[in-house]
Amino acid sequence: MAQQRIGRIQWGDLTFGPGSRYHVTAIEGLDDLPDIRADDMERPGQHGDYTGPDYTGPRVIQLGLGLRADSPDELRALTLALRAATQPQRQPEAMRLPDQDTLVYGKIRRRSIPYDAEYLWRTGTAALELYCADPYLYGLEERSASTTAYSPAAGRTYPLAYSGVVPATNLALNPSAEVDLTNTADFGTITRTRDTGVSRIGAASIRHVHSGTTTAGTRYSISPVSTGTVRVSIWVRHTGSPAPLRGLLHWMTGSTSLSFIELLPLAPPDANGWSLVTGAYTLAGGQTVDSIGLSFQSASGTWWADGLMVETGPTLHAYGDGSMTDYGWSWSGSPHASTSVRVITGTGRAYGSAGQSGRVVAVNDGNSPAYPVLRLDGPIANPSVEQVNTGGRITVDATLAEGEFLTVDTRTRAVLYMGSSPRRSWVRAGAAWPLLMPGRNELVYRGTALPGPSEQPSLLTVTWRDTSL
Repeated sequence: MAQQRIGRIQWGDLTFGPGSRYHVTAIEGLDDLPDIRADDMERPGQHGDYTGPDYTGPRVIQLGLGLRADSPDELRALTLALRAATQPQRQPEAMRLPDQDTLVYGKIRRRSIPYDAEYLWRTGTAALELYCADPYLYGLEERSASTTAYSPAAGRTYPLAYSGVVPATNLALNPSAEVDLTNTADFGTITRTRDTGVSRIGAASIRHVHSGTTTAGTRYSISPVSTGTVRVSIWVRHTGSPAPLRGLLHWMTGSTSLSFIELLPLAPPDANGWSLVTGAYTLAGGQTVDSIGLSFQSASGTWWADGLMVETGPTLHAYGDGSMTDYGWSWSGSPHASTSVRVITGTGRAYGSAGQSGRVVAVNDGNSPAYPVLRLDGPIANPSVEQVNTGGRITVDATLAEGEFLTVDTRTRAVLYMGSSPRRSWVRAGAAWPLLMPGRNELVYRGTALPGPSEQPSLLTVTWRDTSL
């Protein structure tokens, strides 16, 4: 279990801290926030700045050591061992803090081992500086999860609802503006129109045009909720010029906001430029939520919203509305003006073997996005990995035979055939590289099966570490 005291530190073959001859006397920069690399710009003729997303610079860790020996010769041996372990490096190496469940990657950039003849009989001191170009703090455990590629079920196909799908309810009354903008309202001063040329769900979305630097958007009516947790997801697309200055997701009673969360920076967009916004709010006693507000502060900007999903309970499902009858959804009242329900009753018929889901869950217990490494093992043609909760997707235009594999490092964007031969050109244009957000992430693995025995399915293996700053 992680603890507050530093405890042991491992660097190469050396161990510092309890049980070693190298005592840790000080450490700086481990829990500090690295310097921020800001993208701010002055507001001409106004107070304040325009501000963009903040990114961190490298992390620098200062480590103080006390050397404790039984003789001058042993002290000299400790000094030489420390000097040998802290030579200039070509690549960053791992420094592990086992008692804090933390790992960082860095290079030793400074080393000081002062000589003090008055105290050099059995004791000495040293100071090290570790430069971490990658500022993230990683968990010690390398996590992994695997799934076979999706394969369809055997047997006949019927136009019926299948059992085994989780029931769900979308509380939004007009979640995707398919026919009009009823049960939605202006949220601030803004021009809103139904746009059939841009959509993420169905055939239309809501287009927002700011007339100035205002905070405004849409307020969606939902079936009132008076207890529990209200979970929300909605797709957002922004032109990016000018970039939004602030984004807010509100839980509201009428026009009164009960709570809100900041949305910027948005999640990485999918191939069509849409970002999935999610949030949850647990109601206090006496509170009722009857609408969801989505707004951005933008200087004459344009953006779109589509596919509002509102649920109560422990799980937020993928979007659904009553028009999606093939997936078991139906309207509880008037189409596009009432809640939507997915109720699965089963068919009472015999079917062939169930299909393989091709889904895998990756949980990032850190507080920063984690970059996964994907390994795709054949046989499969044109494999793709889609991240359900963010819309990230990567497709490989290639065929992997049995025994062949491809590794994809989403941080460096390296794509290696058999772990060594670069194949970056195999990635289809427009890829939105998967990024594991803090918490639960679901990935879907699909592709075209190759002829061969069914007991040799393709496999996706996702590897990551819990990630924090």
